[in-house]
Amino acid sequence: MHIYLPEIRAKSGNAINYVFEENLSGCYDDFTEGGKFRLIISAALSGDKVIVSGNLDISASAICSRCLEPFEYHYSYDINEAFTVLKVPSGEKAAEVLAAETANLLTVTGDYLYLDEYIRQVIILAQDYRMLCNPDCKGICAGCGSDLNKSSCRCSKDDHLVDARLLKLKEINPGDLA
Repeated sequence: MHIYLPEIRAKSGNAINYVFEENLSGCYDDFTEGGKFRLIISAALSGDKVIVSGNLDISASAICSRCLEPFEYHYSYDINEAFTVLKVPSGEKAAEVLAAETANLLTVTGDYLYLDEYIRQVIILAQDYRMLCNPDCKGICAGCGSDLNKSSCRCSKDDHLVDARLLKLKEINPGDLA
Protein backbone atom coordinates (compact mmCIF):
# COMPACT_ATOMS: atom_id res chain seq x y z
CA MET A 1 0.00 0.00 0.00
CA HIS A 2 1.52 3.22 -1.08
CA ILE A 3 0.58 6.71 -2.20
CA TYR A 4 2.39 8.34 -5.09
CA LEU A 5 3.31 11.86 -3.88
CA PRO A 6 3.75 13.59 -7.28
CA GLU A 7 0.11 12.75 -7.97
CA ILE A 8 -0.92 14.54 -4.76
CA ARG A 9 1.32 17.53 -5.55
CA ALA A 10 -0.37 17.87 -8.95
CA LYS A 11 -3.78 18.29 -7.24
CA SER A 12 -2.64 21.54 -5.53
CA GLY A 13 -4.00 20.84 -2.06
CA ASN A 14 -7.09 18.91 -3.14
CA ALA A 15 -7.52 15.48 -1.59
CA ILE A 16 -7.22 12.24 -3.53
CA ASN A 17 -9.23 9.24 -2.37
CA TYR A 18 -7.75 5.75 -2.09
CA VAL A 19 -9.29 2.37 -1.29
CA PHE A 20 -7.15 -0.60 -0.28
CA GLU A 21 -8.65 -4.03 0.37
CA GLU A 22 -6.29 -6.77 1.52
CA ASN A 23 -6.17 -10.12 3.29
CA LEU A 24 -4.43 -9.81 6.65
CA SER A 25 -2.54 -13.08 6.33
CA GLY A 26 -1.24 -12.10 2.89
CA CYS A 27 0.12 -8.75 4.11
CA TYR A 28 1.22 -9.31 7.67
CA ASP A 29 2.87 -12.22 9.48
CA ASP A 30 1.08 -11.25 12.73
CA PHE A 31 -2.28 -12.48 11.40
CA THR A 32 -1.81 -16.11 10.42
CA GLU A 33 -5.46 -16.97 11.18
CA GLY A 34 -6.63 -14.82 8.31
CA GLY A 35 -9.05 -11.96 8.10
CA LYS A 36 -9.30 -8.94 5.87
CA PHE A 37 -9.31 -5.19 6.05
CA ARG A 38 -10.56 -2.29 3.99
CA LEU A 39 -8.82 1.06 4.18
CA ILE A 40 -10.62 4.09 2.76
CA ILE A 41 -8.50 7.23 3.00
CA SER A 42 -8.03 10.61 1.44
CA ALA A 43 -4.61 12.21 1.14
CA ALA A 44 -3.79 15.85 0.54
CA LEU A 45 -0.61 17.92 0.60
CA SER A 46 -0.49 20.87 2.99
CA GLY A 47 2.89 22.61 2.97
CA ASP A 48 5.50 19.98 3.82
CA LYS A 49 2.93 17.55 5.24
CA VAL A 50 0.80 14.83 3.70
CA ILE A 51 -2.51 14.76 5.56
CA VAL A 52 -4.05 11.28 5.55
CA SER A 53 -7.53 10.73 6.96
CA GLY A 54 -10.08 8.00 6.60
CA ASN A 55 -11.35 4.76 8.06
CA LEU A 56 -9.97 1.27 8.54
CA ASP A 57 -12.49 -1.62 8.77
CA ILE A 58 -11.12 -4.95 9.98
CA SER A 59 -12.61 -8.41 10.11
CA ALA A 60 -10.36 -11.03 11.69
CA SER A 61 -10.43 -14.37 13.45
CA ALA A 62 -10.01 -14.16 17.21
CA ILE A 63 -10.32 -16.28 20.34
CA CYS A 64 -12.62 -15.19 23.15
CA SER A 65 -10.68 -14.41 26.33
CA ARG A 66 -13.43 -15.87 28.52
CA CYS A 67 -14.69 -19.04 26.82
CA LEU A 68 -11.70 -19.67 24.50
CA GLU A 69 -13.97 -20.22 21.48
CA PRO A 70 -12.94 -18.85 18.07
CA PHE A 71 -15.11 -16.11 16.57
CA GLU A 72 -15.04 -13.46 13.86
CA TYR A 73 -14.12 -10.04 15.25
CA HIS A 74 -15.13 -6.81 13.47
CA TYR A 75 -13.92 -3.36 14.35
CA SER A 76 -13.40 0.03 12.77
CA TYR A 77 -10.75 2.67 13.39
CA ASP A 78 -10.57 6.29 12.24
CA ILE A 79 -7.23 7.47 10.88
CA ASN A 80 -6.02 11.08 10.97
CA GLU A 81 -2.27 11.52 10.51
CA ALA A 82 0.14 14.10 9.17
CA PHE A 83 3.30 12.70 7.57
CA THR A 84 6.18 15.16 7.15
CA VAL A 85 7.79 15.17 3.72
CA LEU A 86 11.57 15.38 3.99
CA LYS A 87 13.55 17.00 1.21
CA VAL A 88 16.46 14.60 1.74
CA PRO A 89 16.68 12.02 -1.07
CA SER A 90 15.90 8.48 0.09
CA GLY A 91 18.86 6.90 -1.71
CA GLU A 92 18.47 3.24 -2.52
CA LYS A 93 16.45 2.11 0.49
CA ALA A 94 14.13 -0.87 0.20
CA ALA A 95 10.36 -0.35 0.41
CA GLU A 96 10.25 -2.22 3.75
CA VAL A 97 12.80 0.18 5.28
CA LEU A 98 10.88 3.20 4.01
CA ALA A 99 7.63 1.71 5.37
CA ALA A 100 9.21 1.25 8.82
CA GLU A 101 10.54 4.83 8.80
CA THR A 102 7.11 6.12 7.77
CA ALA A 103 5.38 4.21 10.59
CA ASN A 104 7.86 5.03 13.34
CA LEU A 105 8.82 8.61 12.51
CA LEU A 106 5.77 9.70 10.45
CA THR A 107 8.12 11.01 7.78
CA VAL A 108 8.22 10.51 4.04
CA THR A 109 11.27 10.54 1.78
CA GLY A 110 11.14 10.01 -1.94
CA ASP A 111 8.06 9.82 -4.14
CA TYR A 112 6.04 7.23 -2.22
CA LEU A 113 4.27 7.20 1.12
CA TYR A 114 4.42 3.53 2.17
CA LEU A 115 1.57 2.70 4.54
CA ASP A 116 2.14 -1.05 5.14
CA GLU A 117 3.95 -0.87 8.50
CA TYR A 118 1.87 2.06 9.72
CA ILE A 119 -1.39 0.17 9.03
CA ARG A 120 -0.01 -3.00 10.68
CA GLN A 121 0.67 -1.02 13.85
CA VAL A 122 -2.75 0.64 13.74
CA ILE A 123 -4.46 -2.76 13.38
CA ILE A 124 -2.58 -4.18 16.36
CA LEU A 125 -3.19 -1.13 18.57
CA ALA A 126 -6.87 -0.85 17.60
CA GLN A 127 -7.68 -4.36 18.86
CA ASP A 128 -9.36 -4.82 22.20
CA TYR A 129 -7.09 -6.04 24.95
CA ARG A 130 -9.61 -8.73 25.92
CA MET A 131 -11.62 -9.81 22.92
CA LEU A 132 -15.02 -11.29 23.75
CA CYS A 133 -17.29 -13.33 21.49
CA ASN A 134 -20.17 -11.30 22.99
CA PRO A 135 -20.41 -8.92 25.96
CA ASP A 136 -22.50 -11.44 27.94
CA CYS A 137 -20.02 -14.31 27.57
CA LYS A 138 -20.04 -16.40 30.77
CA GLY A 139 -16.65 -17.98 30.13
CA ILE A 140 -15.51 -21.36 31.39
CA CYS A 141 -15.79 -22.85 34.86
CA ALA A 142 -12.51 -22.65 36.73
CA GLY A 143 -13.25 -25.99 38.38
CA CYS A 144 -14.51 -28.35 35.67
CA GLY A 145 -13.67 -26.35 32.55
CA SER A 146 -17.13 -26.53 30.96
CA ASP A 147 -18.21 -23.70 28.69
CA LEU A 148 -20.88 -21.92 30.71
CA ASN A 149 -22.44 -20.49 27.54
CA LYS A 150 -23.30 -24.00 26.30
CA SER A 151 -23.85 -26.03 29.47
CA SER A 152 -24.09 -25.66 33.20
CA CYS A 153 -21.24 -26.32 35.59
CA ARG A 154 -20.54 -30.01 36.43
CA CYS A 155 -18.80 -29.23 39.72
CA SER A 156 -20.37 -30.12 43.07
CA LYS A 157 -21.11 -27.31 45.51
CA ASP A 158 -18.13 -28.29 47.69
CA ASP A 159 -15.71 -27.95 44.78
CA HIS A 160 -16.40 -24.25 44.50
CA LEU A 161 -16.02 -23.53 48.19
CA VAL A 162 -12.49 -24.86 48.64
CA ASP A 163 -9.46 -24.01 46.56
CA ALA A 164 -8.06 -27.25 45.08
CA ARG A 165 -4.61 -26.40 46.44
CA LEU A 166 -5.98 -26.47 49.98
CA LEU A 167 -7.88 -29.80 49.79
CA LYS A 168 -5.09 -31.62 51.65
CA LEU A 169 -5.92 -29.54 54.73
CA LYS A 170 -9.33 -31.28 54.97
CA GLU A 171 -7.50 -34.44 56.03
CA ILE A 172 -6.20 -32.80 59.21
CA ASN A 173 -8.25 -33.63 62.30
CA PRO A 174 -8.29 -30.70 64.77
CA GLY A 175 -8.43 -33.17 67.73
CA ASP A 176 -5.04 -34.60 66.72
CA LEU A 177 -3.35 -31.20 67.12
CA ALA A 178 -3.87 -31.02 70.92
